[in-house]
Amino acid sequence: MKIQYWGTAAAEGIPGIFCDCAVCREAREKKGKYVRTRSQLLLDDELLIDFNADTYMHSLLYDFNLSQIKDVIITHVHEDHYYPKETFNRGKGYAHDMKFPTLTFHGSPDLRKTYEYYTEGNVEPTEQNRIAFEVLEKYKTYEISGFEVVSLPATHGTPDPRVYIFTKEGKTFFMLNDSGLPCDEAFEWIARSGIKFDAVSYDCTFGDGDTEKAWGKGACHMGIANIKNVINRFKENGNYKPSTVNVITHFSHNGISVGYGDMKKIADENGFVLAYDGMTLEI
Repeated sequence: MKIQYWGTAAAEGIPGIFCDCAVCREAREKKGKYVRTRSQLLLDDELLIDFNADTYMHSLLYDFNLSQIKDVIITHVHEDHYYPKETFNRGKGYAHDMKFPTLTFHGSPDLRKTYEYYTEGNVEPTEQNRIAFEVLEKYKTYEISGFEVVSLPATHGTPDPRVYIFTKEGKTFFMLNDSGLPCDEAFEWIARSGIKFDAVSYDCTFGDGDTEKAWGKGACHMGIANIKNVINRFKENGNYKPSTVNVITHFSHNGISVGYGDMKKIADENGFVLAYDGMTLEI
């Protein structure tokens, strides 16, 4: 399975569009891996995870033709993960010669309602069958673009946020981006399932910190301390292999030690892979 990280930042990006903090100044000066755009991933050049306002730029940067894609998985309806206004450009008269007539967004029930709100009722692409929606029931397995996909409840600040487990050809990837610690129900389901992860992608919005200590139980993001706790619980539950890869991503410039250079040292010390924009991981 090929996992490409198109964007690895939280909502503001790094540097933040209007910010001149030390982290943002460093990113503007050093560029390269220090610059992070809004979170988005692509699996096996087939399945897109999240659809934010940076999607068009990402497709150009990574030479990917979005007319060739059929399915998009959405984690939740915050704009840095779901920007449905862009879908108007898939309507008749705007887009031609696409490989698949319909682009389907998969996720929670609030995707369609959010789409209608942001498009101000102009739903021509859905009426033209250019855009469609599929509601994914939690803990149920779906076949999407060659993957077995299971959605689990996330810990985040929208009505029905999700995180996802992807399985293909014997490899399993858990994408735990933009979420706090999984709820007990999710931990217990994963333990009962007997799933063993080949890679887990962790939210690290808070950087080298502890969100539950700072914000209380049920915090909607994680830091290094929280990630370690989750890894330990997965190991105790038998969901890890000796070879499981731990990736950290989704950084905010407001986090602790989140500049690329500082976070690379912390990642190396803990045996984590530090994601950066454009990074590809093969499992």
